[in-house]
Amino acid sequence: MILLPGVVSLYDMLKFAAESFWKASQALTELRENPASIGKPMKGRDTVQTLQELTVNLQELDLPVSIRELVKFNHWMNAYVKELMALPTEQSKAAFLKNESVVKTKLEQVASVIHSELESRLFFHVQQNHARYYDQKELFGAAVNAKFPNAQYDMVEAGNCCALGRSTACVFHLMRIMEVGVQQFGTKLGVTLAQEKNWQNILDEINKAIKALPPKATETVQMSQAAANLFSVKLAWRNEVMHPNDTYTLEEAENLIGQVKLFMGQLAEIV
Repeated sequence: MILLPGVVSLYDMLKFAAESFWKASQALTELRENPASIGKPMKGRDTVQTLQELTVNLQELDLPVSIRELVKFNHWMNAYVKELMALPTEQSKAAFLKNESVVKTKLEQVASVIHSELESRLFFHVQQNHARYYDQKELFGAAVNAKFPNAQYDMVEAGNCCALGRSTACVFHLMRIMEVGVQQFGTKLGVTLAQEKNWQNILDEINKAIKALPPKATETVQMSQAAANLFSVKLAWRNEVMHPNDTYTLEEAENLIGQVKLFMGQLAEIV
């Protein structure tokens, strides 16, 4: 299993890492606790087999630096075992006992590299109450997606930023969504050059255009409600978000998601 960049579930993370990590730990523990087993059978397995299995586990965990360290140890071990085997039995035993601490030190180095490399693998934890926002393709509903496809990227990113605790970035994406909505609203009402004017100018002309419509018509009521929501968003958020020193809490970002969803949903019925 290969984990792609992005947020993963706890299940996928454990499925990816737990078994391989446990097996790697077991193999390394056997070697570290039994340095005298170098080159000898060990609980039905020999050292070479144990090292091969450890290499596979490290590959599954995607730890290339640890693998290189293990390869270095393996080369050293092979040379060391050949050196011991070339000696008479008694001299071989004496030589190993003399250098047992060297074997332990090299295994500790391998373990240290594995530990350090594992620490460099980061997984982002998304709070359960915010997980519903992550990778939400229809944050504002299918109707809004259909009417405003050019805002789809920002809708997904607004949700992702909220889920990941990036509240100010969430507000930024929401404002980009509103920009699309405001321009479409202005165009619907015949506001000239709606794509080039700022919010306040468009809003002023929108209000003028709405006042010229039959006051009791269903569409006029809908437009009046959308204009009122647009004005409240403008006052509460847009003026401030353009200043680089302003930041927003997650609670504020979530509230704005609700306001923008309401406005864009109303607009989807009008345009």
